[in-house]
This record gives sequence, C-alpha cells and structure tokens, in this order.
Amino acid sequence: MLYRMIKIDFLFFCILAISCQVTSHKVTPYLSNRSSETVPFSPKPKVWAEFQTVKVADWEASLAGLLDLDDPKAKAAGLKDRLEPISIYFYLVKHAKFGTFMIDSGMGENFPKGKDGRLVSSIVESQMHFDKLKIYETTKSYLSKNKIDLKGVFFTHLHLDHTLGAYEIDRSVPFYVGPGEVTSKYFINLFVQGSTNRLLGESPNLVQFDFGKSQNEISVFDFFGDQSFFVLFVPGHTPGSLAFYIPSMEGGHLVLGDSCHTRWGWKEGVTPGAFTTDRKLNRKSLDFLKGLAETHKPKFVYPGHQERISSLEK
Repeated sequence: MLYRMIKIDFLFFCILAISCQVTSHKVTPYLSNRSSETVPFSPKPKVWAEFQTVKVADWEASLAGLLDLDDPKAKAAGLKDRLEPISIYFYLVKHAKFGTFMIDSGMGENFPKGKDGRLVSSIVESQMHFDKLKIYETTKSYLSKNKIDLKGVFFTHLHLDHTLGAYEIDRSVPFYVGPGEVTSKYFINLFVQGSTNRLLGESPNLVQFDFGKSQNEISVFDFFGDQSFFVLFVPGHTPGSLAFYIPSMEGGHLVLGDSCHTRWGWKEGVTPGAFTTDRKLNRKSLDFLKGLAETHKPKFVYPGHQERISSLEK
C-alpha cells in the first residue's frame, strides 16, 4: 500500500512538473484592490458606454463539450453528443472618454495560416473541425473600414477560438486577461501552448488582472471607474475566465464568455461539459451570473457561442 501511494504521488508530481502555462509570452500584472463582490444594484454611469456585437463566423462543436450531458436537466431533455451549431463573436465597447475596446479578438484575415506558416498545430487542428468554419467578418478588415482606433482587448479567456484574430492586432494594444489565466499551469497546455503563442502574435502586450484575492473568488471590477463597464471574474471554465456587464438606459448587456456556451444552457442553468477546466467552480460562477441577471434584468444576455437572449424571451 505504501509503495502504491509513493508511486501515485510520484506520478502526480511528474505530471505537475511537465505542466505549463497556456502561453509562454511575458505577462504584466494589473494590480488593483478596487474590486467588489457584485455589481451595484442600480449603476448610474457618468457616461453610457455604447455596446455592439459583431458576428465573425459560424462553426460546429461537440455538444458534450458545450454542455454537461450528465446534468439531470440534459438527461431529461434526452440530449446526446453530436455536433452543435455555434458562432464566433467579438464585441465592441465604445466609451466617450477612454475610447473603443474589444471583448475577444474575432478572426484574423490570414487564418488559419499566417505569413509565417501554420498558426495552429496539426494536432490541435485535427480536433477543431475547421472544415465546418464559415467566416463572415475579419477583425483587421472591420477595424480598418470602420476607422477604429483600438485601445484594448479583453479576453473572456485564452481558449484558441477566442484568440483567432489577436495576431493581427497592433502590438501596442493591451490584451487583458483574468486572474491566473496565464500563470496557472495545466498538463493540457503542453499541446496548445505553441498554437496560443502564435495566435497571440509576436510580443503581445499581455496584461493579467490581479485583485489581491483567492483565484477561486468571484470579483467585480469597475474598469473605467465610472460604472459604465464592469469586468466580472468568473473562474471555472478556465482559471481566469471573465464575463462583462455593460449598463445601458434600455436595460444593459451581460456577456457570459464561455461560462455558458449555449442559449439552452443559460435558460436551463446547465454548465459546460468537457471543455471546462473546473465544473464545480464553473457551477458557482454560472449561479452568480444567473443571480446578476435576475437582480439587474439586462435587456440582452450573450452566451459564449450562440445568439443573444432577450429579456422578453421565456
């Protein structure tokens, strides 16, 4: 028995030793002690930020990754694994004083191959169903034709489908990620780190939030300091997953990131499946987001990979 325990411990430490970060790019900490536990009940921004959704592509992904098919509600609905239609989006937040920011990076004009060759490794590509990808808009083209001077990009997280346009964004633009998103280490990152590095591009201006709390503790950060744009730290799907709440006079916008991928998952309160790092923590974060939607009643809720949900829907 003792031998078996030593052997198991040895294997655990071997796996830990060869685990790595999702990217090897240098990251700068963004230190702040101004985070809170929730969004103010009735935010009153000095300036209302404009919010816009841009649909980038349609795609398909495994339903067992998008939804926890072992959840009693999924079983009652008879859901089985299959390819589920999804979409890729980026969002624009336009502030009169601070300028225009993106949430997630959209799609590069030169994806899937950049000027220096393959951006995504063949191993990763074999799992991502790129043959199902239908691209409608590219980030570089959109920013250029709309004459947008981008001030920053907030990543809901650094899974590859959220970084597909990053490498073509100007290198001076800050890339903001959640606490622990870069510095946490996992075995799976051995297979994706090279692809993530290439998609983020050469020497990205990578900035990781640090709210001085436990990396498992949900936090809310008033980024501009005027109640117009709230960054929500909702760990679980990845260590540093972020969601966002943008107040508006007509009711507000709640961007979930991949804490919930689908419309059905949001309406039924079912967490993601195999694509999520920590399902228990994702459950806690999804419950927080559901509570926020109940108290603040946003006009629209935006799942990570399907059409927005109106407050008028039942």
